[in-house]
Amino acid sequence: MLQLRLMSSHSELKTSQDVHLRAKQIKSLIRSLKQKIKKIEREGEVAPANCHIIRYQVNGKGTIYWYYKLQAAESIFPMATNNEKKPNINI
Repeated sequence: MLQLRLMSSHSELKTSQDVHLRAKQIKSLIRSLKQKIKKIEREGEVAPANCHIIRYQVNGKGTIYWYYKLQAAESIFPMATNNEKKPNINI
């Protein structure tokens, strides 16, 4: 019975240490990711939130083409009106 209790407390201690180590690793990874995000933001423009890249395939004349499109969950640019689409030509 005593040996069983010692093994139980040892495994609880090991589990506690594992959780503490994993928490430290996660904090370190989060810190690293935040630094990488700041670096990317400093280097240039970043797409708005809720944007993602979509890859799609188009079959051409015996060739397959892959395209990548940046797509947003909501409209980013204002919609053009009919007047804006048609050029004004006065003769």
